[in-house]
Amino acid sequence: MPYNINKFNGNLAAVVEDGTVDNTFDIKLIGKNYAGYGEVQNENYLFLLENFANSNEPPKKITGQVWFDSANKKLKFYDGVKFRTTGGAEVGAVEPTGLSLGDFWFNSSTKQLYAWNGVGFTLVGPQAVADAGVTQLRSRNVVDESDASHAVIEAVANNTTIYIISPDEFTLKTATNPITGFSVIKKGITLVNTSNVTSGANTAGVTSTDFRFWGTASNSEKLGGVSAASYARNDTSSYPTVVQRFADVGYTVGNDNDLAVYIDGVTPTVKNQLSDTIIFQTTSSGVKTPLKLVGSDILPGSNNVTNIGSLTAGAGSTPMRFATVYATSFNGTATQADSLNVGGSYRTASEAAGNSTIASRTSSGDLVANNFTGTALQAKYADLAENYLADAEYPVGTVLMVGGNKEVTACQVGHRALGPVSLKPAYLMNSELIGGTAIALKGRVPVRTIGSILKGQRLVAGINGTAQAAMGNTADVFAIALESNEDAGEKLIEAVIL
Repeated sequence: MPYNINKFNGNLAAVVEDGTVDNTFDIKLIGKNYAGYGEVQNENYLFLLENFANSNEPPKKITGQVWFDSANKKLKFYDGVKFRTTGGAEVGAVEPTGLSLGDFWFNSSTKQLYAWNGVGFTLVGPQAVADAGVTQLRSRNVVDESDASHAVIEAVANNTTIYIISPDEFTLKTATNPITGFSVIKKGITLVNTSNVTSGANTAGVTSTDFRFWGTASNSEKLGGVSAASYARNDTSSYPTVVQRFADVGYTVGNDNDLAVYIDGVTPTVKNQLSDTIIFQTTSSGVKTPLKLVGSDILPGSNNVTNIGSLTAGAGSTPMRFATVYATSFNGTATQADSLNVGGSYRTASEAAGNSTIASRTSSGDLVANNFTGTALQAKYADLAENYLADAEYPVGTVLMVGGNKEVTACQVGHRALGPVSLKPAYLMNSELIGGTAIALKGRVPVRTIGSILKGQRLVAGINGTAQAAMGNTADVFAIALESNEDAGEKLIEAVIL
């Protein structure tokens, strides 16, 4: 009859028929009266003795089965889901799953040991960064040259000791416990590659490489190896008394002692020792140079930019003026003057026609005088014009004629043109006419024309305020063209008004 093979917990594991071998598990189960049972039994004992030693896990594992992982030299057991390490730690670059509280995992990538805390992994050590070596604060005991022990804290990053914290000062015995970059350990914090003596290019207390303390230090005993008490502070307003004085010989500024500040006898003096120029600058909205001292002259930094005094520079935008400026002569433009020197006599301005006064315009723009004696030799503009009331606002050069609902309007073909609208008359008659349009009656002005025009052609009224070339003899000619223009459209040309 068959064998019923039960597990330790009483559950049926397999049924083995008479005269057969069952291969349900990694060891073989022998049925009743199986002839070759001796070989099978011996192999089973051997498999159990070596714990199924192999680089691959047993293929027919059952819960509780022990397997020796020959590839990793680890003894493992099957927990019903996976084979787990019985001693040591799980090894791999990826976090393992299915661990029990307190199980270890060794990260083969960062070379760190972790413990499973039931929720996640807790780093046991060492502190490190992937592919960057050990990074940690390490407590260690070192000895000095007298073999006396000293407890220190060593700050390590990427396997390099950056600084050492020590409660006392001593010389490290490098033959016994060498630490790269350290010889004398100072009380407090000693940075790597810090010189302890001044020799050659090295200065005591200064690192010979580019390791630095970065940040703000609230105080320092030295700066560049010089005691802090040897420096003059720049916040002099905080000094209750004078803490630094220069002798009368003063001080200089510049690589070649360019600028000197000293006491000349009893007179404070600022002197340029290399040239005849001293420049004063400000940085309001960019660098400005309001003043230069050049030789015996006081000059502005730029031509026609700098002012002396101001009408709006004071508090509340009140004027800031100098009281009196004394000079032998003044060359320039004065915006105000009380009087003017005329032949040795000083005369004041007057709006009235008073004798021995300088004529001044009234508030309405009039210039008052009894008579004007003299000859006008030139006029800036080229035409004589007169103001007329037009029925619309016309652009310069528009030819007007008498008509419309006012005095003049845009000319049309067949009518006698009065003249074109003037831009800037040399002389304007009827100038006080309110709303008047200046019409050129004589002289040279631009004229709106239409059609091809040849220089010298006579001009008569055209359409819609333009002029055109006259055809044949006609009494309507009002101007002569001073230039040619073959454009058939409308344009402005220079013409002389007859």
